[in-house]
Amino acid sequence: MEKLIKFKKLLFFIILSLTAFSLCSCLNMSNYVYIEPIQDLRSIGYFDKIENQLYLTVFLEDIVNSEEYFSVEAFSRKTLSPVLKQTKLLTHSFYLINVDNERYYTLSFLGTKLKLYCDGFWVLNKETDISSFKLFIEGNNIWDVGNIFTEDLVDAQQTLKNIINAIKTGANYYYLDHVKKRQNSFNCNTAVYETIAFK
Repeated sequence: MEKLIKFKKLLFFIILSLTAFSLCSCLNMSNYVYIEPIQDLRSIGYFDKIENQLYLTVFLEDIVNSEEYFSVEAFSRKTLSPVLKQTKLLTHSFYLINVDNERYYTLSFLGTKLKLYCDGFWVLNKETDISSFKLFIEGNNIWDVGNIFTEDLVDAQQTLKNIINAIKTGANYYYLDHVKKRQNSFNCNTAVYETIAFK
């Protein structure tokens, strides 16, 4: 009974933490300015995969084809909550896209449902990616955010082209993909490692 009460308290804290972090919708600090995020529709139980992925493809193609400077970096962080220990199974990876040193976007690959295996989709400015990165650059690294690949290593144009191609090709989400690879599947970590290109 005591273990059940402790579990319920932990679950309540995790839900409370996720709710608090999801309230962050826009960042404005020093040189970091984020656009209003596309809503993470998975969190409210539905997702119009085709419409949103078409929008994201056009958005990324506009960046690739523009005359503006842009760079790409890859980061990792804890998955569900800052209170849970980061492990191989509880690590989330995401891209940070810098456009003209004025606009910053996060990009990551998720599942449409909270299942081990389901349809996958790419999401721009996921709330916990933004909030964890904001805390990281402010010096509060409770999410254990770490830079996997810096912009001086990443071929930004080819990486975005690879992501666009991955969106158009389509992929399923498989939570254990980095442990045991499934054909035509990613998780948030393998999506980064299989789309990133180096200079």
